[in-house]
Amino acid sequence: MMDTGMLSRVADSLYWMARYLERAEHTARVLSVKLEAMLDQTPDDAAQSWIRVSGALAWPMVPEPDRLPLDLARQFTLERTHPSSIFNSIRLARDNARQVREMISTEMWEQLNRLFLRVNATGFAADWTRQPVPLLRSLGDDLLLFAGITDSTMRHGEGWHFIQLGRHIERAQLVSRLLDLHFGTLPPDVPRKLRTPQYFDWINLLKQCTAFEAYCKVYKADVEPKKIAEFLIFDPQFPHSIRFSVDRVQEELGLLGAGGVAGKRAIAERLAGRLKASLDYGQVDELLAGDIDGFLRSIQTGCKSIHQSVYDAFIGYSVDELLPG
Repeated sequence: MMDTGMLSRVADSLYWMARYLERAEHTARVLSVKLEAMLDQTPDDAAQSWIRVSGALAWPMVPEPDRLPLDLARQFTLERTHPSSIFNSIRLARDNARQVREMISTEMWEQLNRLFLRVNATGFAADWTRQPVPLLRSLGDDLLLFAGITDSTMRHGEGWHFIQLGRHIERAQLVSRLLDLHFGTLPPDVPRKLRTPQYFDWINLLKQCTAFEAYCKVYKADVEPKKIAEFLIFDPQFPHSIRFSVDRVQEELGLLGAGGVAGKRAIAERLAGRLKASLDYGQVDELLAGDIDGFLRSIQTGCKSIHQSVYDAFIGYSVDELLPG
């Protein structure tokens, strides 16, 4: 039986390991889709969409939209000083996993360690320069493999629930930010005015959310912004929709056992329930006719509030808060 101090340390490391790995996989996918799509776009269209990519992967947006696309993609993949790079996300995930090596399976550790050694290898940058798209896809596959290994080899107890919680809070924030860059007014930290996304931008958005085939099964090949918004925001069965992730956040909070500070835990559950209700009863027609930007930003703000309440309840508390008065 772990003591409360150990429990909070373990929860913290597992939670952040999951968030960093979700961020790395999302970044690899967004970059690989965008690099491949450049073949079908004019230079001007490509430049516009790269501003969206940069804004989606760095919050607030780094003021470097004029860099060449390959330079931006390289920065988001390899740069060791860039907080949003794939390299840094994998490095930080491994650091957190090492802190709780006794709590994860050997298979999980070996897969994550291999992934880190790969991106840290001397020849990795040269491999990226030769074939960036296959390399990014391969990284994404390795990250998805880690998620599958986790589900198959780790006991689905409290630690596993913290991993799921971190994964889905991160995913809801990332997807809502990506959608915010495509619908309506741009976020205030984006320093450029961009024209309305073109047809290929909408297809790329679906692919960046692993949603193109799933979307076509629901709406055929009818690529319309309204239907894309409905699918990526409200679909309850698609793993990369916002609603799916928020549903999982609420579910995981209810499965964390009896730990944490009761009053603060109730705050986290209430915030998750409120966010879930906004998605359960939201209507895409109302959003598109009103303030879809505000709605998407409320998802991001809500996830930040849930994150803080999770910290207050399960990680950042003092031992005295758990003791009866």
